Amino acid sequence: MNILILIALIVCSSNFLQARENVLMRVELKYLDLPTFKTGESGPLYGRVVFKLRSDDLKPVTAQASFQFEDREDEFIGDSQKAYPGIFTSLSFPVRLDDPPGEKSVLRGEIKVRIGENLLLSRLVFIYVRDSGMFFRTYRSNLDDSVYPYALYLPEGPPGSSSGWPLAVSLHGAYSNHANNMKRLFGIGNHADEPDELALFTLPVWPELPRMPGIVVCPWGRGTMGYHGPGARDVLDVIRLVRENHPVDPERISITGLSMGGNGTWEMTLRYPDLFAAAVPVCPPIDFDLDGSAKEILLGKKEKFPYIETILAQNQITNWAANARSFPVHIHHGNDDPAVPISHSEKMVAALEAAGVEASLTRYGNVGHNAWDPAYKNYRTLIQLLGARREKPDKEFFFTTCRYENARYDWIEIERFENYGDYATVEARFESNPPGISLKTSNVAVICLDLLHLPGVKPGSRIEITAGSGNGGINVAVPKAGPVRLAVQGPGFSLLTPSPVLKGAPVKRKGLEGPIYQAVSDRVILVYGTGGSDNSDLRQTLRFADWGELPDVHFIIKPDSEVTESDIMGSHLVLFGDERSNKLIGRINMMSPVRFDGDRVVAGEDRYPKDDVSFKCVFPNPLNPERLVLLNFAEEWDYSNMWSFQGIFKNLPDYFIYRRGASGPFGSEVLKAGFFNENWNW
Repeated sequence: MNILILIALIVCSSNFLQARENVLMRVELKYLDLPTFKTGESGPLYGRVVFKLRSDDLKPVTAQASFQFEDREDEFIGDSQKAYPGIFTSLSFPVRLDDPPGEKSVLRGEIKVRIGENLLLSRLVFIYVRDSGMFFRTYRSNLDDSVYPYALYLPEGPPGSSSGWPLAVSLHGAYSNHANNMKRLFGIGNHADEPDELALFTLPVWPELPRMPGIVVCPWGRGTMGYHGPGARDVLDVIRLVRENHPVDPERISITGLSMGGNGTWEMTLRYPDLFAAAVPVCPPIDFDLDGSAKEILLGKKEKFPYIETILAQNQITNWAANARSFPVHIHHGNDDPAVPISHSEKMVAALEAAGVEASLTRYGNVGHNAWDPAYKNYRTLIQLLGARREKPDKEFFFTTCRYENARYDWIEIERFENYGDYATVEARFESNPPGISLKTSNVAVICLDLLHLPGVKPGSRIEITAGSGNGGINVAVPKAGPVRLAVQGPGFSLLTPSPVLKGAPVKRKGLEGPIYQAVSDRVILVYGTGGSDNSDLRQTLRFADWGELPDVHFIIKPDSEVTESDIMGSHLVLFGDERSNKLIGRINMMSPVRFDGDRVVAGEDRYPKDDVSFKCVFPNPLNPERLVLLNFAEEWDYSNMWSFQGIFKNLPDYFIYRRGASGPFGSEVLKAGFFNENWNW
């Protein structure tokens, strides 16, 4: 039988085609991103098409995108992949210029998207080439192998200093994007009552931005989801790529952001304080940890959510305020902001002052949420950012953290906390003549010092390391490579072997500490079971992967039968099903902290009827303890609403067992929830 496939595309006109099966499908395009070439560059660079396939049939179809220049025979074909109904699929395609044209050239081409065996969509597009100014670029993320965009401003000519150009990083707000954010930072706002969606389409082909003495980059941050977890990973990856591909002065990297991006400015600078030279948050929220509904549920029922105060304390950005001691902060906020009241910035200023940080707060009278227009007017903020220089902390610094993920500051790293989950502090002072280091620590059991990062220090030289009072001194020889490891013992230190040897059960450490959100913040594969009698495992997987319209997230999805040993060694795994339906769960069941035992779910000393409960539990993969597994049994939550990551994943502990019956998060009875100890035990 023939069927009708309805194609509803934003950039392509609607088409009606015939296919072979009696199923109605609808395809919606979400994003089309094309790269801008620099004069003389051949590539390949990558573009992408993001679409959603809607169908009552859960069976995936093969999809592929390609690009071809007008009047040329070569077609650049991207990798084929499976498109699952109900979630967004991202297809990438290469673009190569074998004969690079000159400055400000415009090349005409065609994108083709093949979906299944019977559907071919095409779109005429233009590829632009320029020497300097604003560029649109993309990169491939190792998290999910998908291509993501960012906006880049490159100045004319070589840098004026041998150390490279300064770099300003700018983070967009909710519902906006990297392109609009770039022009805002240069002082070009939207027209009156012009939404960002329209402003993007009215962006000039050649946006002529004022000349600047530095590089500017605006990451996409995976859309509207906040700059934590996958969003933060995007920002860090883009900064790394810009530094690899362009001459950037490492001591002159600064950051700003507006609204959601203002919160991201706090997140990035206070969790990675040794990276930035200055921070300018604009109308920034500070309590993005929970949305309104989740906050009311969780904080109002602490007896059911005993872990919530711990995870809020870890996430609440005011608790990280002391890390701003190493760079200047200037906040901009409207007095009449209805979306993010100025009290957010007032609370942050109070936290900074309590930590010994002087922060400037510019208030704009009769200004609502749009504080970015006056803050960025005449690109004065951008000039300040490009002029900032980080004082490299060779001599003295202070930092605080409660996570191994953020336990490094320049030449010092906390290897082991005394009490995991609580905040630790490190205060260090280095004197070069004679070479000596003074350390004050709290809640630190083992600390590592990369002494070769210090000026004038050479292998074989000796350095005296003392506690802050001058007591407990230890004289160490600088190794040829690697850090010096010290155990903190009372008022002093003792020298440990150069490399830690981890034996037996894994311990919590960087990249392997949980909580649940960490499993989806690095390379991850969603794996559904194929051993069941229906498609329930696949339906749960697709529900988990659907983060709605605002985030730009594209998980790798595989059936259990296609997961390779290479996948197990290189990726976190999110497993759906049980020990009968999913082969991988069957392999690790008896080694899992939450496991299946007949008609029961066993969690430590507690047992629950299997048919009554759902659970999420993250722990080191018994098949590869260097990666995490997230068991996600009887998934029933809907993540497609706004702020799914900020309001749900960011606020889950290591394990969360609850009674079935609620499609929304935290809506049913919680049976057991909390954190494993540092040895991943109950």
